[in-house]
Amino acid sequence: MAKISKKKPLGRGLSSLLGDNINVDNLTNLNKKNNLSVVPIDHLSAGSWQVRKMFDETELHSLSQSIKNNGIFQPIVVVSDKEEKGKYKIVAGERRWRAAQLANIHEVPIILRDDLSSDKIVEISLLENLERSDLNPIEEAKGYEDLVNKYNYTQEKVAKIFSKSRPYITNFLRLLTLPDEIKSFIVDGKISVGHARAIINSDNSLELARNIIKKGLSVREVEKLLKKPKKSENTSELHKYLDIENELSSKIGLKTKILFNKEKKNGSLIIKFKNLDQLEYIMKKFN
Repeated sequence: MAKISKKKPLGRGLSSLLGDNINVDNLTNLNKKNNLSVVPIDHLSAGSWQVRKMFDETELHSLSQSIKNNGIFQPIVVVSDKEEKGKYKIVAGERRWRAAQLANIHEVPIILRDDLSSDKIVEISLLENLERSDLNPIEEAKGYEDLVNKYNYTQEKVAKIFSKSRPYITNFLRLLTLPDEIKSFIVDGKISVGHARAIINSDNSLELARNIIKKGLSVREVEKLLKKPKKSENTSELHKYLDIENELSSKIGLKTKILFNKEKKNGSLIIKFKNLDQLEYIMKKFN
């Protein structure tokens, strides 16, 4: 069974997004320019923009032990909590904050960055997760989706920010069109992104995903299975335009379906969306 591989570090770092010379020596110097201070740990909380929902307990305990022995060298980047005066929302450094709690640390160093815009906060939070500890593919996809749907980023802009190709971003966004059960298979590492891409346009994608897990099929085996000629003429027609569907889906980031009437020489193109945000995204693509 294929597992999700570790990603290489991204070409663009947090320092380029934060706009400062971000390094340990710079950040640990208490100065007004960086708005660095030490605050009670319970004055911090996770921001709603955090796409990571799962934290590796082993990694947290390892980081916790390091903090016990050496302290926190890199401050946590925060913005002011708009609802509670004197409290803060974490932009970057949630793993350090969680590990510090496990280490029974009562105060943590922070850098206050109220100058950051909402979309820049999402960028920084997502980039930190991608750089320092792997997100699962669904969390990563949701981070890209937030930038596209909430902040009107183009896929090209997202790709440039995170040093990815545009097709890479498109393919990850398409993962969110899969049934929830398949998405849970991806999160749990039962199937890989490669498996998901192979079955994403299939009408029986859930059945295929279950078979992949049951039989331990590789991505190549799945692709060969899908390319096999069907006995039924109707089923054959169903997959005749699969290459065109895949190309269209790759370009717009949503599942598509082509229905063609051989006798009348006409047909229809179906673009599938799961919510109003995706419908609005489609409308913007055609404006």
